[in-house]
Amino acid sequence: MIGLLKNERGIALAVLTMLIAILASMTGAALLFSRADLMISSNFRKGTGALYAADAGVREALNQLSGDLTTSQAKIPPDGETRTLGNYSYRSGRRTDPGPQPLQHTGFKNAPGYSLGAGTGYNPGGYIFHTYEIHMTGMGPLNSSAREIEMLGQYGPVPN
Repeated sequence: MIGLLKNERGIALAVLTMLIAILASMTGAALLFSRADLMISSNFRKGTGALYAADAGVREALNQLSGDLTTSQAKIPPDGETRTLGNYSYRSGRRTDPGPQPLQHTGFKNAPGYSLGAGTGYNPGGYIFHTYEIHMTGMGPLNSSAREIEMLGQYGPVPN
């Protein structure tokens, strides 16, 4: 039996096989983690792009606000589709809405005697500030990701 333990023939093959198995496992794990990292960074990039698209829609909505309630409440974009920015798009409304929704006028705030600036004087009738609720959804390529922005916007002062 002692003679069998002294025989080292084939040990190199066994060690080499174990070493190859360990290296293959480490390579497989590295590839798995690399793929997961690529997917995470891709999802982050698409989500960030969708957020920027929604922000572009908010800016368009703020530029649309005026003293005229009809034009201020129009949906964005007005044609009922979505506005595209390269691979990204945006529209007014929530993600679950079937299409663009009009902006909502939630009321107004009266500011008596508000002055429009130096030298313009004081208006005893006051001024009105219109408040609008804005919901904007930005979508990634092929609607793979979506981000929503909700905010209140005010337009004014409008003479009372």
